[in-house]
Amino acid sequence: MIDMQLFHDVLLVLAVLIGLTAAYSAAMMLAPSVAQPARPSRPPRGGLRRDRPQPEPEPEPQLQLQPDTEEERELMLV
Repeated sequence: MIDMQLFHDVLLVLAVLIGLTAAYSAAMMLAPSVAQPARPSRPPRGGLRRDRPQPEPEPEPQLQLQPDTEEERELMLV
């Protein structure tokens, strides 16, 4: 008898948790559609984003090729 009561209590707690989770999820899904839009007279809480100037790309360095001579070359064994 005690085992069946415990089993039913566990099932009841599990059902309540599932119901609360479903209600919370539904409230979170409905919140954006119910919320009031921001008023144009007041900026958003984070402030206004200023347009920053686009950074100019750095010029690529000019490669200077030096002619290879036989004396400057080294042979490396790996």
